[in-house]
Amino acid sequence: MSDTLNTPGPFLICDLRVEWNRRPYVTFWRPNNANYAYPLVWAGDYTEADVMKGGGYYTTVELGSLIRFPILRSLVEPMAVAPEPGRIDGNTGPVIRNDSRMRAKLRKLAYQPALLAFANAEASS
Repeated sequence: MSDTLNTPGPFLICDLRVEWNRRPYVTFWRPNNANYAYPLVWAGDYTEADVMKGGGYYTTVELGSLIRFPILRSLVEPMAVAPEPGRIDGNTGPVIRNDSRMRAKLRKLAYQPALLAFANAEASS
């Protein structure tokens, strides 16, 4: 839940590194920037303040492609599915399937104010 009624959130940090494109599920950051997870229940919730002050730590662009970014949990959860049996400890889910269509959809849903703040910071450096 967000920290105030007027603030969006919670956010997930979505990590779409190119070297992870062949993994079965999309990777999200765990709570407190501590490692990675496929199941949404293991992913950390981040506040708007966190993602806005995080700059390039939470938002990364490589070769013109959005690689790491904040996204509202409420936009991700409706796309989630159960994992294939045996792929995750305890078959814990739900997860987001990792394919080019889903990666494109997630990038379109990235939190725009954080992307703009990142772009402005990059332009001024």
